[in-house]
Amino acid sequence: MKKKGIVLFGVSCALVFSGSVPSAGQNVCQDYNGDVIPCKEPSYRYYDRDGHYEIHPTTYTKLDSDGNELSDSAASWTMVRDNDTGLIWEVKRNMDGVKDYNDPHDSDNIYTWYDPNPNTNGGDAGTRGDGTDTRDFIVTLNNTQFGGYSNWRLPSIKELAYLVDYSVGSDRPDRNTIYINTTYFPNTMLSYYWSSTSHSYFPYYGWAMYFHFGKDDWRYKNTAHYVRAVRYGQ
Repeated sequence: MKKKGIVLFGVSCALVFSGSVPSAGQNVCQDYNGDVIPCKEPSYRYYDRDGHYEIHPTTYTKLDSDGNELSDSAASWTMVRDNDTGLIWEVKRNMDGVKDYNDPHDSDNIYTWYDPNPNTNGGDAGTRGDGTDTRDFIVTLNNTQFGGYSNWRLPSIKELAYLVDYSVGSDRPDRNTIYINTTYFPNTMLSYYWSSTSHSYFPYYGWAMYFHFGKDDWRYKNTAHYVRAVRYGQ
């Protein structure tokens, strides 16, 4: 059975969130071996799987560089609004295998986890870089007022989990399966994306979302992974 969300053990995270939790996109039922089975009636022992429900179907809106709404058919956009949560997400570009740290939106850029603030770093600041750590990334976006705002941040692991879309594949992905809606989030890597959330028991780990499998995992903060910024829409 697949579920939207994250493992709560070992998570250190403060998050105030008032929007709806979006659906996982899980549209089939499975047994404990991961095999697809018919979605049964409530009396059946496998009832109450995610595949039985579609409570808050996720919808997105493309936005231009000024935050203006675009049509779904727009060929170019720089941000995406999740209409359930109200979160505004950065969109990546230039997935060509070449890192370009002069462009914080370059999809190939990877960053070490770094947060010098003891109130938010979970007890370990991580590994500082020279334009190549997560704080550098966020500071660059806010200093340039990307989209007209300076409140961009690294998402929590819960927020990253909202982007996972299980409707795109099975529990047994092939090497090209990525659990995110690429219609709105193109240039997403089959790899880990950092969150702002530290492991509560082992602070030298940070939580990351692995979009190849649609699962979270904790990673050493000195390792470099991909990033995607977020901000509240209001």
